[in-house]
Amino acid sequence: MVNNVLVTGGNSFIGIHLVNELIRINASITVLVRSIATVPKEWIGRVKIVEGNITNNNSILNIGNNLDTVFHLAAYVHKIPKSSTEKRYVYAVNVDGTRNLLDSIPNSIKHIVFFSSVSVYGKDAGKNLDEFTATDPVTPYGQSKLEAENIIKRWGQEKNVNTISLRLPLVYGYGNKGNFDKLIRAINKNLFIIIGNGSSKRSMVYVGNVVDAALAVVHRKEVNCKVYIVTDGVDYTVKDMFKLIAKGLGKKPSPFYAPIGIAKILAIIGDIGSKMIRKPLPFDSDVLRKLSSSLTFSSRRIQEDIGFKPKYNLYNTIDETIKWYKNRES
Repeated sequence: MVNNVLVTGGNSFIGIHLVNELIRINASITVLVRSIATVPKEWIGRVKIVEGNITNNNSILNIGNNLDTVFHLAAYVHKIPKSSTEKRYVYAVNVDGTRNLLDSIPNSIKHIVFFSSVSVYGKDAGKNLDEFTATDPVTPYGQSKLEAENIIKRWGQEKNVNTISLRLPLVYGYGNKGNFDKLIRAINKNLFIIIGNGSSKRSMVYVGNVVDAALAVVHRKEVNCKVYIVTDGVDYTVKDMFKLIAKGLGKKPSPFYAPIGIAKILAIIGDIGSKMIRKPLPFDSDVLRKLSSSLTFSSRRIQEDIGFKPKYNLYNTIDETIKWYKNRES
C-alpha cells in the first residue's frame, strides 16, 4: 500500500493514469510538473502540485517532507535530437535531472520506481528479449535511460532505499499522442501499408498494466535493485493490430500490402536520397528493418518474482482507445 507519494512528470501520458489511480486508492500525492497550467483541473484540491524542473536544483528543493515513495517519470522522450545541443538536453533531463532529483528528495523516501525503456537494449529485431539480454543502447534516449537506471540503483544501495526500474516497450491507451496514436491516424486515413505479409510481431503494454506493475512492486523487498520488463504478455502481429484498429474505427480491414522486394528498392532510394540531402527521409533501410522484423520481449520475470499478471491487452482496450481518438478528432 502506497501512502505519501511523489510523482515526477505527473502530467505525462503514463503520469496522468498513475495519479488518477493513486487518487482512487486515497494516497497522499505530490506531483512535480514544469507548469501548473498542464495539470488536469480535477486534480486541484486533491493533489499537491509543485512547479519545478528537474534540470534546475533550486526549483525542486521544496518538494516536501514525509514522502515515502517516488515514481520517477519526468524525462525527455520521443523526439530524436537533431543537434548536439538537443542531445545534451536529453542527458540534462534524463541523467542530470535524475541526479538532481535524488539530491532533493527527503530522507524519508524508502522506495523509488523508475520508468525506463526497452530502448536500453538497442535492438530493432529479436525474440523474447529479457532482463538478462545484454544492453547496448544506440540512441541518446536509450543511453540516457540506462545511465539513469544505474544512477538510481547505486544511490539506492548507498542510501538503503528500495529501487526498481521498469523497462517498457511501446505504451498505448487512451490519452496517448505518440506512435500508437499515429498508427490509428494512418489507418483511419487509409495511409497504412503492411510490409510483406504482416506476420512480424511486436510487444506492447497497455498503460493500465504499467500502472498496476508500478504499484505492485512498491514495498516488495524481494524486488530491490532489480529491473523488470513489463508487457501485455501478448505479442501482436502487424496484421492483427491493423485488423483490430480498423474494426474499432468501423473501417473495412483491407490493408495495402507492399511486397518486401519492392519495399527494399524504395528503401535503397530513401538511403540515397538521405545522403544527398543529409537528412533522413520517411522511408529508408532503417525504417524498413523496423517495420518488417519482429521485436518481442518477455515479462516473465516480474510474473515469477511477485506473481504480477497483466489484466489488459489490445483486445479488451482498443474500443476505449479508439473512442478517445474519435472524440479528439471530432
